[in-house]
Amino acid sequence: MSLRLRLALITAALALSGLGLGLWLSSLFLVRLALAEVDHALKLQAKVLLETVREEPDHLVPPEVEQEVLAGELPGAAWLYRKGELVWSGGLSAPPLFLRSVQGKTPQSLAGWRIYTLESQEYRLVVAQPLGVVEHLALLYLRLGLPLLFLVGVVTGVLAYFLAGLALSPLRRLADGAMRFQVVEPPGGRDEVARLAQAFAKLLRTLKAEREREQAFLALASHELRTPIAAFRVGLERLLKAPHLERDALAKLKVQAERLEALAENLLALSRTQSQDLRLVEVDLPELAGLAFDRFQPLAVARGRELILETQPAKAVADPRLLERALNNLVHNALLHGQGTVYVRTGTTDGQAYLEVQDEGPGPSPRAREGLGLRVVRQVAEALGANLHLAQEGGFRIRLLFRPPSASSPSMDLGA
Repeated sequence: MSLRLRLALITAALALSGLGLGLWLSSLFLVRLALAEVDHALKLQAKVLLETVREEPDHLVPPEVEQEVLAGELPGAAWLYRKGELVWSGGLSAPPLFLRSVQGKTPQSLAGWRIYTLESQEYRLVVAQPLGVVEHLALLYLRLGLPLLFLVGVVTGVLAYFLAGLALSPLRRLADGAMRFQVVEPPGGRDEVARLAQAFAKLLRTLKAEREREQAFLALASHELRTPIAAFRVGLERLLKAPHLERDALAKLKVQAERLEALAENLLALSRTQSQDLRLVEVDLPELAGLAFDRFQPLAVARGRELILETQPAKAVADPRLLERALNNLVHNALLHGQGTVYVRTGTTDGQAYLEVQDEGPGPSPRAREGLGLRVVRQVAEALGANLHLAQEGGFRIRLLFRPPSASSPSMDLGA
């Protein structure tokens, strides 16, 4: 059973229950009002008859008074007792005989009759009226109310089904979009259904963006790994076919192995940033830059480039593994793809520590595809809560600007 139909049935059941209770209570109230009218008439009849008896010489009720009082709009029967002896009776001729012996100062109902007793000195007058009219009125009220009750219940259920469909339409559109994995524009509004639909739409949009990012990453990783793996395989085949060991071929294989190792470390760094596998400590940036300088100095000499280290005291809260990988990528890219002298700098500006790498080249073309190394740097910056600045000022410069150590802990947005 659908949620729409369940809501409609629940609404109809609540409407029927409420209206049924209201119908029952109103019928009781109607009967009470009718009985109050009957009691008022009985008291009035008893008072008139008793006053007439006192005024008549024979202390009996004249026929014309009997006709006027007991045969009017509310016909009834009456019995007059004097010193306990029945001296007169009149009105309707078919009431039960046991009614005449009823005693009590308040009206009461017996066998479909309403009885009232009035006593004064030696007289006791019993007046009774049949309750058929009252019962018929209550029955007529229920006979008219029950069909209306069911009609209102059906109409309420139909309206609830229609309105529930309108309210749940955003959820149906989101369900259809999720089945096709398509982004759906969330509805407006601030009610619970609208907020739920907006949350699911945002989640669907995030999942779709994450899937597209994952596909782009897999394409980039496969592209980056294809060339060194092919070169490594070709080099191994040459060594297997060679009659003796070739040191030049081994050196080339070592370069390809180092490239594969760097690619694997970059992929591991990307995995850590996306899973938020961070080990945050206070990192001495000049020390980190010095290790990178020593590591890449042989590569700079081999390529005929100059690598210069310029450091000022600076510390940042970061993951040293990820920060080292990002710095390695920046220095390596500057030496391979940049021009002129490469500078590795640390310091502080406006109370924020920074780590930057600069060369004298123009930098990558704006239309060029972002490589895996720079993507790792960007992901590391997002994971550590640092700002990444790229500028062309006297060459191409990339700077990582860190938050102060007292700032809140780094965090990465969902899907970064």
